Amino acid sequence: MTGLSHVFEEFSRRNRIEPLRPDNEGRIRFTADDVEVVCFERFGRLHLVSPLGPVPEPDAAGREWIAGLLRHALKRMKHGRATPALTGTGEAVLYASCRAARLSVHDLEARIEEHVNASEQYRRALESDAAPRPTRVPSPAILRP
Repeated sequence: MTGLSHVFEEFSRRNRIEPLRPDNEGRIRFTADDVEVVCFERFGRLHLVSPLGPVPEPDAAGREWIAGLLRHALKRMKHGRATPALTGTGEAVLYASCRAARLSVHDLEARIEEHVNASEQYRRALESDAAPRPTRVPSPAILRP
């Protein structure tokens, strides 16, 4: 994160928060508007990741949760840069990335704001989709790792 350290320092100063510094893994972690954001630099890109929650068991309610996540992703795909993904531990996250080269503090603020807003929208959509609706969903075998 050394290439972006000065941008995060300026971001911290401008937003009057404790300086954001990378941990031992090179990740910067902070919370904005109750959304946890993890940032890291890899392959010339800045990556932003926020948890959406654990993926439910592949029963009817779990399949509906996943279907709701995918429906919301389809609605947002033309307007947003973030996309839902699954971690190796079965957690649903919202993932976005951008080129790290020449990233200004203004660009960083805009990307973080966009990412936090998208995370909040995904959470609201998943909460509103919590009530099962009669829909055709894929068989559980498709959802197993």
